[in-house]
Amino acid sequence: MAIAAPLLAAFLTHRATLFIDYDLNFSGTMLEYLLFASGLAELGFLVWAVWRLSSAFATTILASSALSNRGFDASLVRLLSGILGVAASIGVASFGLGRLGVDVVPLLAGLGVGGLAVALAARPTLENLIGGLILFSDKPVRVGDFCTFGDMSGTVEGVGIRSTQIRALNRALISVPNAKFVDMEIVNWARCDTMLIEQTLRLRCETSADQLRHVLIGIREMLHGHPRIEESTIRVRFAGYGESSLDVSVRIYALTRDWNEYHAIREDVNFHIKRIVEASGTRFAVPASVIYTARDSGLDEERTAEAEAAVAAWRREGLLAFPRLTPEQIERVRDSIDYPPEGSSERAQQRSRQREESEPLSDPDSRS
Repeated sequence: MAIAAPLLAAFLTHRATLFIDYDLNFSGTMLEYLLFASGLAELGFLVWAVWRLSSAFATTILASSALSNRGFDASLVRLLSGILGVAASIGVASFGLGRLGVDVVPLLAGLGVGGLAVALAARPTLENLIGGLILFSDKPVRVGDFCTFGDMSGTVEGVGIRSTQIRALNRALISVPNAKFVDMEIVNWARCDTMLIEQTLRLRCETSADQLRHVLIGIREMLHGHPRIEESTIRVRFAGYGESSLDVSVRIYALTRDWNEYHAIREDVNFHIKRIVEASGTRFAVPASVIYTARDSGLDEERTAEAEAAVAAWRREGLLAFPRLTPEQIERVRDSIDYPPEGSSERAQQRSRQREESEPLSDPDSRS
């Protein structure tokens, strides 16, 4: 349907040309001018039809559910259809002008020189076009990916021929020229198989050695028992001494590729770490420059004694987990952490889904 109008116009123009040539009483120069004008009109309609055909070809491909209207593949289809339409239009126009008796060689040579001048003047645009082709072929990011480029971060919303549109964290829309974007160091967070959680815990300097061991082993057991932590990446170590603290380094990977879920997992891990530290009788350190007007209660003596007794028992029985937990200990605590936590709305929804899956809508034994 897209090419019906120009083809119909070309057909009517051709019939008008035949009518002028055979039925009207024109001759000489007047007839030549009329025939040439009608031929140009017919050629113009044919070029229009070719251009609309290339556009219809792109529209048909983009209508496929496999392509997003704003993705890399869609932009590439638009680019290729445009190039194909221009090339086909030039070819049809050259052939038609040759049939009308026009010498197209000097015309094409002039267009070549003019095209070179335009190319030099439009160098930035051509650089962006080439940058877009590089993005199409290399695909460092896709629409919907969260990435970091330069000193900015955001979600890719669209990739065009000239520029890439990125939605920043403050919801501003950033338009980055393709030529500049491809030269940047791009970190695509959406391609992560797991997501890093890394932090340093600062415990008070009064923490005893066995208390510290109790904290380290407790955190390791908790992480091995957490269903959303990659076991092979767990690293919990007494890293050194701060200005007013004993520093424990925690480096783990969350089993997710979603930023919101990543923050939820990290929050859950932090709650468990707080519980373990308090259960060991110690506390987190504060900067030495902080002055308290209230009395410092110090460490919990009862829990300190319990933590040290537990470590002493592990040492007597040869079960002190250093430098890492034994395979038996890991197996004992595996998946022992509730996630989502008990009592949370997500946990309730999860149970509801499991209940719906376990309760069939109809009893197969009652069917006749």
